[in-house]
Amino acid sequence: MGQFASSFIMSESKAVSRYTQPDQANWITSHAIASELSIAEVERLWLRFQQLGCNDDGVITGEMLKTLPIRTDVIMRNIMQQFMSSTSRMITFENFIRALKFIEEADLETKIKGIFRLLNNGNPVHKDLLTRILERVYEEQGNDIKKLADTFFKEMDTDNKGQITEAKFVQAVKHIPAHILQDLLSFSILPNVMKQKLHNGVPEFGHGGPENSWDDQEYTAKEVPSDGTLKTISEKIKMRDWDRVANKLGFMADDIKNFKAKRGANKGQQVYQMLLTWKERDGDQQVLDQALRASGMTDAALVLTK
Repeated sequence: MGQFASSFIMSESKAVSRYTQPDQANWITSHAIASELSIAEVERLWLRFQQLGCNDDGVITGEMLKTLPIRTDVIMRNIMQQFMSSTSRMITFENFIRALKFIEEADLETKIKGIFRLLNNGNPVHKDLLTRILERVYEEQGNDIKKLADTFFKEMDTDNKGQITEAKFVQAVKHIPAHILQDLLSFSILPNVMKQKLHNGVPEFGHGGPENSWDDQEYTAKEVPSDGTLKTISEKIKMRDWDRVANKLGFMADDIKNFKAKRGANKGQQVYQMLLTWKERDGDQQVLDQALRASGMTDAALVLTK
């Protein structure tokens, strides 16, 4: 992924932070103008950047990265290092949002190559390394990890050289059905339903003039699912890959780990706590419906219509 960094790392001489600071009124708008993102997108990413642990100057230094909660997540730590300036050894908010915009807009092959380069800095991946990576990703699988690694190698190391190259990795991943691959690798700074509401809320994009303003009843009167409904959904998806739903609702890997740690082995409670936290933060029923359907859990989404 390092080869792509030049697409989003901004030099200090041109950085927005030269002209504004987090405590100034133009912090969000300046970054929106510089990155060509909407105010809503920048506000959402600023919240995420703060949750990651940036300092009062709106940066994450190399030293800070060693102490933040994400340090235990090898993949997440590697991703964050790609956002870091090689000269200042800092991740600025501007580089963070530019990087995520790049990821959102990148084509599938670029994303696949980026994932491979995170595994071993672009070098071939051997089975022992892949096994260690899978142990981090699938902590609950235990003895099945070796079988999983063997399966990966059977599919990707077709030359039996004991390693997976970037070309073989890209080739194998592209064999995944297109609609599944698109779903797995899609990333949106704002959920699509939010984007549509944002689009409808801007008068020049609406279809009826002033009535499509931010005061429009359609936008403000969002439906919020009850705790009982969220409980029912939790029970429906607790034994499935609910991490995907959490991810689509905006939660990161560390958030999901915390939900699991706080609720022990009770998977239903883990999911329920995640949904309650999402409800406090967002709560828009349409967003949850879309996240469930995009994760292949349409039966759970139908609970929202009852």
